[in-house]
Amino acid sequence: MTINPIDDRIEAKLISKIAHYRLSIRTQFRNRHQAAWPELSYKLVMGDVSNLKVWLRIAELVEPMKTKTPYTTYMAKELTK
Repeated sequence: MTINPIDDRIEAKLISKIAHYRLSIRTQFRNRHQAAWPELSYKLVMGDVSNLKVWLRIAELVEPMKTKTPYTTYMAKELTK
């Protein structure tokens, strides 16, 4: 926790976005063969993968690297186990 409330909101937003895309990818992979248009499902999965990569990169840029993974990435992984 930092003293600045804006930093806390940024951290919360990063955690929520990373967790959202992790869960979305997991759900889409689970249901990928039930779709009427499998190629469309593939494009949705790849779009979510690229969005997840963007948010992970933003987490690396925003948070100073004290460990191998930023805290926001670690917390998002813990929330989506």
